Amino acid sequence: MEQEFQRLMARDLDSRLDRLEEDIWRRELALQASAAAGRRLISWQGAVLAMAVISSASVGVMAARGVPAPEISWFGDGAQLAPTALLVGSKP
Repeated sequence: MEQEFQRLMARDLDSRLDRLEEDIWRRELALQASAAAGRRLISWQGAVLAMAVISSASVGVMAARGVPAPEISWFGDGAQLAPTALLVGSKP
């Protein structure tokens, strides 16, 4: 707290109070402009994220359509490598 007082005492004492209201409104307008820019940025980020998710899902669906469905069988080619077959110890 002592440092705060020292900085206040060392500050320029010739500050113009007649322009205080003008400075406050200028800062308020700058804060409003900054907030508006932040809202626009968040909107753009949301749109880009939604577009990425939609395009990725559509590419995934289109890629999956070209692949034939796997054959699920107890006696298929990979059945001897199944964990249950390996645990029981059956050999091909």
